[in-house]
Amino acid sequence: MSRRVLQVLVGISALQSILGGGLYLWLGVAGLSVGGVAPLEFDASDPAWSRADYMFRAIAGIWLVLGLMFAYMIRAIEKHTAWFTLACSGIFAMGVGRYLSSMSFPAAPENSTGAMIAELMIPPIYVVWQRRVARGFSEQPANE
Repeated sequence: MSRRVLQVLVGISALQSILGGGLYLWLGVAGLSVGGVAPLEFDASDPAWSRADYMFRAIAGIWLVLGLMFAYMIRAIEKHTAWFTLACSGIFAMGVGRYLSSMSFPAAPENSTGAMIAELMIPPIYVVWQRRVARGFSEQPANE
């Protein structure tokens, strides 16, 4: 698989992280209602929702920055193995968090299971693919 295809797919992932992270950073837990079949009903005066929103926005900020990191690395993706692996590890850790949540609570509505599966499967694939691309670039003779 080629470097260009990896760059395009990482670009799509970056865009998704930037848009999703930005939306949830801005709207907090209320952002879960955007585009949903039924809006999430919460009481802003309930301290439990305040704590949940506080953590949700913090994680959304990390998600946004992971997307920015991906976007930064796209141009020379073969040169950023350590940072790329670290960013992918962050996304993978989100999937682990969703999995642990699914073990503690009933199934979440809509696409939560799909997001969890994607976060657990795609980052390892990206890491292996990026390393192959980097290895291929390091084995090429330098242009003189």
